[in-house]
Amino acid sequence: MVSYENYRFSTYPYIVFYFKYFSKTFKTIICLGFTISVWSQNITISGTIIDGNSKTPIHGANIYLEETGIGTTSKVDGSFELNNFPNKKTSITISMIGFKETKKVIPLNEDRYDIGIVEILKAPIKIKEVLVDAHYKLKPEEFSSNIYISGSKLQENLKSTLAMTLEQETGVSVQTMGQAVAKPVLRGYTGDRFLLTENGITTGDLSNTAIDHAISFDMASFNNVRIIRGPETLLYGCNTIGGVIDVSRQSNLDMRFKKVSLLSLIGVKSSNKGAFGNFTIYLPISDKHQLKFSLLRRSADNQTTPLGVLDNTGLSNNELSASYSLFGKSHRTIISYERLRMGYGLPGSPEGHIKGVNLKMDKSSQKLNHHKDISFFGFETFDLDQRFISYNHSEFVVGSNSDDASVSMGQNLFSLQGKLTGEQLTLGSLVQYRDFRAGGFYWTPDTEEIRYSIFGLFQKKINEITFQLSSRIEHLSIDPETSFLFTSNLDESDIRKRNFTILTGSIGLLKSWNNMDFSLATMIAGRAPDLDELYSDGPHLGTYSYEIGQPNLNLERTFGIEGSVDYSMPSGEIKLTGYHNYSPNYHISTALGNTYEPGADWIEWGSGSSGWLYKYQMKGLKAQVYGFESEIIFPMNKTINLIGSASVVRGKNLSQKRNLEYMPPDKIQILTEFDFKPFDINLTIKKVLSQDKLGEFETRTEGFFLFDFNGSYTIHSSKASHKLIFQLDNIFDEVYYNHLSRIKSIMPEEGRCLSIQYRLIF
Repeated sequence: MVSYENYRFSTYPYIVFYFKYFSKTFKTIICLGFTISVWSQNITISGTIIDGNSKTPIHGANIYLEETGIGTTSKVDGSFELNNFPNKKTSITISMIGFKETKKVIPLNEDRYDIGIVEILKAPIKIKEVLVDAHYKLKPEEFSSNIYISGSKLQENLKSTLAMTLEQETGVSVQTMGQAVAKPVLRGYTGDRFLLTENGITTGDLSNTAIDHAISFDMASFNNVRIIRGPETLLYGCNTIGGVIDVSRQSNLDMRFKKVSLLSLIGVKSSNKGAFGNFTIYLPISDKHQLKFSLLRRSADNQTTPLGVLDNTGLSNNELSASYSLFGKSHRTIISYERLRMGYGLPGSPEGHIKGVNLKMDKSSQKLNHHKDISFFGFETFDLDQRFISYNHSEFVVGSNSDDASVSMGQNLFSLQGKLTGEQLTLGSLVQYRDFRAGGFYWTPDTEEIRYSIFGLFQKKINEITFQLSSRIEHLSIDPETSFLFTSNLDESDIRKRNFTILTGSIGLLKSWNNMDFSLATMIAGRAPDLDELYSDGPHLGTYSYEIGQPNLNLERTFGIEGSVDYSMPSGEIKLTGYHNYSPNYHISTALGNTYEPGADWIEWGSGSSGWLYKYQMKGLKAQVYGFESEIIFPMNKTINLIGSASVVRGKNLSQKRNLEYMPPDKIQILTEFDFKPFDINLTIKKVLSQDKLGEFETRTEGFFLFDFNGSYTIHSSKASHKLIFQLDNIFDEVYYNHLSRIKSIMPEEGRCLSIQYRLIF
């Protein structure tokens, strides 16, 4: 029998080792911190960053000392402060998305140097992204509802999964099925209704096809996350009505290192005896050649809750990556290889497999990225991205007498994308080939897919109004293998080759007036049905259901509109966003029949107490999703900021005149930031209202209050940067249930949990 415990490589000894090692390490860190603070130069640089046009403070501007690698961000009132670095002349760089980069040379001939008020000007088209090299990153002007997370903000909220890391962001909810499976929900959209990309290209796993499939990366490997909305989203794909989440392993691909540099991140977590370590080393061979190696290891026992332990929810993750970078005067080329092996468990259910299901994932990626500055018919940059991804996924029933996987699936994905970018126009094309294979009791047929895409974005400023127009044309061919079909609920003649042509478009308007930024966008998005929606006919172990596709599904189109206003003033900032999306053919899984008769509505399967699985089949119906988001930033003084946010989402099944299922409940959040350098302390109070607007299959979920705390202590020296991060989640050990959890009937969410992380840059 293949068990999850075997796949975890005897995790418990590793955990013991981690705790013993890390306990010693943290003692050393504390001692080292005091030593460094004694011997470091007590030099301080301060100043205030404001908008050169509106004269209002800028919150979140990046301030970076090129010679030392030390950086920070400006507070709500625009002020910043940098401490403890060498007493020598340095160059300071100030950057912000949407603004021109500004540099200042500071002699540092005194213990404290105030650069005063620094005005930075907006640059709606041409933005040189953070910092180091000469290659331009031309980006469209950002919509007010976009979210950019990096640096200290990302570090202090870092969790193992993307969804948990983003949970505090406005408009983001979390869909869970144990601690390993936590996925973001954007404005009520899950799965394939928003895009998850890495540096602009799909991640190449199967996380968007089912709730039980985890996202195939660990957030400890990344340091940059963007949530993108508006016309820019169509540069990434067609199915972007919920937006795009784009992650990156480094903020700036053009960053070079003059000497060997090490970045290490280690951490422990109390609730699951979890521990992880991530080590990255940069090896500059010369000015033109650079190597990078990264290794990550994470291990955790079962998830604990205030009511007990949730069995079979442990996890193990191993990641390895290596890359080579070649830099030229006007070009950059990066070749990389990445490997991931992940194992995790899903808890048992009385409706399916009593002891649960274990899953294993194996993913390898080869990537090539080439960037060149050009001058060609108004275009200024050319980017070529090639990727080959091999992904395999296996599921094992706990307690089975067989060592073979009950379900297996995998895919090979090849993509090639080219993109030309100029001051007003971006044009690109994508070719993607996918080879999908399945085995065991997963009876979706083997399938080949070919995708061709042409996309573009035009931007022009007329009378102080920025106009954006984007479009994407995509052709998708889905060709299932029909030689070996196992179907009992589908007509085999319907399992045939399908071709879909998807035409999408978006128009956006952006206007700055006095202290206010306005944005408005309309969009026609579209998505083709995936393989499971078309051709499934079999049990899905992870979700305890028998899934039946609909081979005759047509395109799912969505017509959306979004408007935002962002008002900045010396006393704070207010941001309001509203959106409405209508889909005339919304693909949804519904119960097959309503009589609950054996054979017709459910099938005998599995090892549960009843030995049955309900049948669900895909259908297309009319639906709408709409909502409202708000954020208020209020600086109480130079060291304390209040940030309040609220989000409301509503989903309606118009065909059946009821609510859409699995819509996130209303959420209100208050974040208090305390900036006492070198300490940063944050207290978050979150109120989630009860969810009684229920769709099919759903039960009511009570509301709850959560109190979370995180803090950091940072020390900089001439040779290294140290950061110690503390996170205390669910301070009062609240018993609460996530409405979007697929296992809320089994156990509540995680209880009180202390996490400690140490970050070293050397």
